[in-house]
Amino acid sequence: MGVGTHLRKPMNNNRFTNKFQHKTDSELECILENKEKYNPEAITATIDILKERNVKSESVEAIEDDIKVAKEKKEITQAKIIEEEKKKRFITDDPNAPELHSKRVILVFSMLFSTIFGAVLLMYNMKQTENKKGHLQVLTFGIVYAALSIFILNLLNPQGNIAFIFNIAGGGILTEYFWNKFIGKDFLHRKRSWIKPAIISVIITIPFVLVLIYG
Repeated sequence: MGVGTHLRKPMNNNRFTNKFQHKTDSELECILENKEKYNPEAITATIDILKERNVKSESVEAIEDDIKVAKEKKEITQAKIIEEEKKKRFITDDPNAPELHSKRVILVFSMLFSTIFGAVLLMYNMKQTENKKGHLQVLTFGIVYAALSIFILNLLNPQGNIAFIFNIAGGGILTEYFWNKFIGKDFLHRKRSWIKPAIISVIITIPFVLVLIYG
């Protein structure tokens, strides 16, 4: 590598990069002067080509600064939205806060598998918050509700996905009644991964599905 040779940052190729390569420097600078008429990809391609040609232009620097500021503002706005969403769901990044399965996870597990699965996740949460007095109530509800749902469904033999409606209702009771009663509606916590309980739930469910299909 010879003296004075500099490594250049590779261009961000987009659909306008090749299209604008044949344009003169003046034509490219004209695009920047009328940037409101072009979309962001066209402006990015124009800037990259001019920089690749080592064209020194105040408009390039000014627009790059504008793009950088706009990007920073967008990132700040997105971060605020994420933080607001966390606050609504009482999620925190505090390492001292317990990791809990969210209400949404409990509801989904109740819907897809059974209310008893949601009850087990809620009982885990209660253990993490050192709340033991409600364990028996939650477990009893999960078992009784699941058994009652099966009994009613077998008795009525309804058409459609009414089983999901029963499961959603059971999950709603777990998250909006038992959670609020024994953990607290505004309890701050970290999100716990749902992957491991999902794998376990699928493994437990497979034999029952096979019995229904081949039994």
